[in-house]
Amino acid sequence: MPLTSTVDGWRELEPLPRPGRVLRALMLALALVFALQGPLGLERWAVLRPEQALGGGRVWQLLSYAFLHQGLLHLLFNLFGLWVFGAELERLWGPRALAIYLAVCAAAAGLAHALLDPWGAGVTGASGMVYGLMAAYGLIYRRRRLLLLGLIPVRAGVLALAFGALALFSGVVQSADGTAHFAHLGGMLGGLALLYAGPAWRRLRLWRHRLRMLRHLRRGARESEIEARLDELLGKVSREGLENLNRRERAFLDEASRWLRERRRQQA
Repeated sequence: MPLTSTVDGWRELEPLPRPGRVLRALMLALALVFALQGPLGLERWAVLRPEQALGGGRVWQLLSYAFLHQGLLHLLFNLFGLWVFGAELERLWGPRALAIYLAVCAAAAGLAHALLDPWGAGVTGASGMVYGLMAAYGLIYRRRRLLLLGLIPVRAGVLALAFGALALFSGVVQSADGTAHFAHLGGMLGGLALLYAGPAWRRLRLWRHRLRMLRHLRRGARESEIEARLDELLGKVSREGLENLNRRERAFLDEASRWLRERRRQQA
């Protein structure tokens, strides 16, 4: 997942865009699960309980907990947060990238709670996903002004930092308000890690393909020499056909095509 460039500019948050198909499906699923969790007794196996998730083999709880909520107000707050921060990000990233991001945030939030508060109470709610979306929104639209509680103007970047710091502080001092603060922090950090891991992984692949190409050239060859060799081989393919390339030339051409493809993705 690429780390999108910061979108600057002081402007009020426009009327909320219509949620995309992933966000609509998620919000509908959360509402349906909330309506059914009592009658079906979903709390018995879907609530995240650290001793069960990590020690009892119920690893699905690291994701299933995000679909349960303690009450209607809890659900409505999370639905509103998903809409506020997620609708524009889905429009920016696309549905597949948003779905991956949400899953990573939920799992990271659950894992953070299980590891850092292993004797804590059972956890429910999509707040980890909301905090992850807030972190991404604050990073990408960091200078955009939001109205906190509809009254207080605050930059999106400042808002994300403040909520992250509050989650860390509350988790460290073991706030007794019944809130899984480490889960909130884990959702933010997991989302940010995913945003930064994408470009780093592509740079690693680009470096790897370049090293493999250099095996077929002199040591220390420059990028211009790589491109010249590629042009030479493409000309040979055009004149004589791909079947007339030897094994070494084919290997170079394969790596060069991957290298160019990765480079174009980074420049896009």
